[in-house]
Amino acid sequence: MNFFDRIAAHDRGFTQSEQTLVNYLIAHQPHGMLDSATAIARKISISPSTVVRFFAKVGYESFAEAQREARNEIASKLTSPAQRVDLEIGHRQRLPSIVNNSFLSDIDNIRATQDSLDLKEFGAFVHVLTRQTKGKVYIAGAKNAYGVAVYLQTHLNMCMKDVHILGAHQSQLPDSLLWADRHDVLLVISIRRYARTVYQAAHYFHSIGARVLAITDSPLSPVASVADHWLLAHTASNSPFDSFTAVHCLCCALVSAVSQQRRQKVDVLLKHGETIWKEMGTFMEDQRD
Repeated sequence: MNFFDRIAAHDRGFTQSEQTLVNYLIAHQPHGMLDSATAIARKISISPSTVVRFFAKVGYESFAEAQREARNEIASKLTSPAQRVDLEIGHRQRLPSIVNNSFLSDIDNIRATQDSLDLKEFGAFVHVLTRQTKGKVYIAGAKNAYGVAVYLQTHLNMCMKDVHILGAHQSQLPDSLLWADRHDVLLVISIRRYARTVYQAAHYFHSIGARVLAITDSPLSPVASVADHWLLAHTASNSPFDSFTAVHCLCCALVSAVSQQRRQKVDVLLKHGETIWKEMGTFMEDQRD
């Protein structure tokens, strides 16, 4: 529930001071909540303790939680880190508060991503990937999303063959698409600001009749318009930069589901992999003296 939902659902009457506060916050929503409780109280001539008690009364765990919600709402409307920098670091916080708010923000992202997850769409992702027999699986992501793409390629490659990562650089993309055809699947990770190369890859696969799976942050993102199936992740952050924690969690769930569907083949492949890793001394515990 957001601020307006909580006010509408509140069935107990507000005191005169609380109603004054409600009127002020509605008139200045969401920016009005970015001030300290003391600053808000001073502006409308009520006590800071009334401000703090009010947010507890309407269901927030704390005034800080209400402020995080307000910052997230504002940040969702701002495109670039440069636009969000004053919002996130313009109000100096003590180090324990920075750490606590960052963890709480990502916990909120994970919960929101799980609560809004369309299991039918998630199942379609798993079905497309595990039923892939003729073609290849390509994975694409740019800038921060490229790390997520690498994670997916690394682990899906241990579940099935022919899993490839597309080059993130504009000059690499055309060459990466040379062998793509309609039997293939493209799985893209596209979070604002939406990278042109990722959309171009998705558009190309769509144009040749290949299936496109997208993990994104909005149904209005460019890749969603050309995707056969898409999943949403929440990316709110207490810094100027979007958080990819919930995106990673969603990808972890996807890898887990795919490995379960292909359990017997994965078991065989991982045993084969262990032999190779030990022979090559890939891990510290495998290295011989």
